[in-house]
Amino acid sequence: MEIPDDNQRELRFVSLNGILGYGYPEDSLRRAMELHPHFIGVDAGSTDPGPYYLGNWTAFVRPAQVKRDLALGLRAAIGHGIPLIVGTAGGSGGRPHVESLLSILNEIAQADDLHFRLAVIWADVSTTTVIDGIRAGAVSPCGPAPELTEDAVASCVRIVGQMGTGPIIRALDAGAQVAVAGRACDTAIFAAPAIRAG
Repeated sequence: MEIPDDNQRELRFVSLNGILGYGYPEDSLRRAMELHPHFIGVDAGSTDPGPYYLGNWTAFVRPAQVKRDLALGLRAAIGHGIPLIVGTAGGSGGRPHVESLLSILNEIAQADDLHFRLAVIWADVSTTTVIDGIRAGAVSPCGPAPELTEDAVASCVRIVGQMGTGPIIRALDAGAQVAVAGRACDTAIFAAPAIRAG
């Protein structure tokens, strides 16, 4: 990623849309790319649909919709030599969701003969890790939520931890041209390159 020098304290970026697969005008992306952004980012999920899709290992956006949005963004990023960062892949960010998005990404790359360095950042957390955290007093509720219990954790089908900027920064530091993250804070997708750029 091109990092602005000290005399250019501006970092330009494109957010494809609110959630990958919800659509956007192709012309909007074309016009945005004329402003020479330093990276493209997109959140691919949400907590709004609730935990069903995480536990059921399914997505709440159709693969064809994701493919359309992702293909345009990927072509733009690779064509302009800038990173593409996708957070909360597959809608919920668990391993099956990330793998589903990677499958779509691979289809696009093969069809368009695109080559790039890929970073995949998993967000899955084992029940053992969470239960150990409860026992160590390292787990506390967020806001008015009730205390988390060992029984509740043991009954979970899948657990993801929401990542911040750190893993995304490390992926960019490692030379990733495309970074696909599991469950991620939506603002981290855009804050990570900015923090990295100083």
